[in-house]
Amino acid sequence: MPAMAVRQGGALRRWWRVLRVSYWLGWQIETNWTDPLLFFIYSLAKPLGGVLILVFMYVVVAQGGRGAMLGFFVVGTALWPFVVRGVMGIAWGLISDREHWKTLRYIYISPIPYRAYLVGRSLAQATSALAPAVITLIFGRCVLGVPIHLDTVNVQDAITAMTVGIVGIVALGLVVVSAAMLISGEAWRMPEAIGAGLYLVTGAIFPITALPGTLQSLAQIFPLTWWLEAMRRGLLGPQTVTSFPWAGDAQVLLYEILVTAAWVVVATLIFGLADRRARQLGVLDQESAF
Repeated sequence: MPAMAVRQGGALRRWWRVLRVSYWLGWQIETNWTDPLLFFIYSLAKPLGGVLILVFMYVVVAQGGRGAMLGFFVVGTALWPFVVRGVMGIAWGLISDREHWKTLRYIYISPIPYRAYLVGRSLAQATSALAPAVITLIFGRCVLGVPIHLDTVNVQDAITAMTVGIVGIVALGLVVVSAAMLISGEAWRMPEAIGAGLYLVTGAIFPITALPGTLQSLAQIFPLTWWLEAMRRGLLGPQTVTSFPWAGDAQVLLYEILVTAAWVVVATLIFGLADRRARQLGVLDQESAF
């Protein structure tokens, strides 16, 4: 029994070490392509440009109105970069290692848990979405008048929802990267296609109550749907438009935790199966010459 505990402790320490180093590597890849000043300007301009485009579209459709739906819209726009960089970024990380840097085979045969390496890369990409999210929320509050007030923000629920949401994003990323392991020819397009589908069905820019019944049921199986709903309730308070009017705040948070836990289990199983299958087929490091 003590020997088993020692082995488990060693495995956890190795996981943590690989996670920490791969996080650092992912952060360097994300940020060192230019000088710090230009990166800072880019970090400001990109989210503001994106939110202005979407808000102008909303204002035109709403004929100048700024109702509760505007807050729903802005919060979803602010949070979506976490999904783009966390879910799709992990797949692009594997593809770039395989196709661009051509280092996948060397990383894979290293004496490290490859899944920990991918999780670290995903967390680094998700962290890089923090600045755009904060900038978008501040812009929404100060310029667009979105009702984000300290007296209505539920800080505890928002922090809990965000923490669980990051776990769910990483779990979804592992499922996406599992598919990327087995695909070579169209691997570059696959993450974008999955991201576009999630953008439509998870309530990013409109409540899922606007979807057909079948898609509403489909949306509820994704942790992103519950994460976005919990974050909106935590940030906007009772004034927000809800995707689940039948559920209270505590119930939404509980569903987010349960669905995320289920996805963690599913992602672990799928990644293990995909890893084994890719090795059997010999396609793990197969390049598409793209």
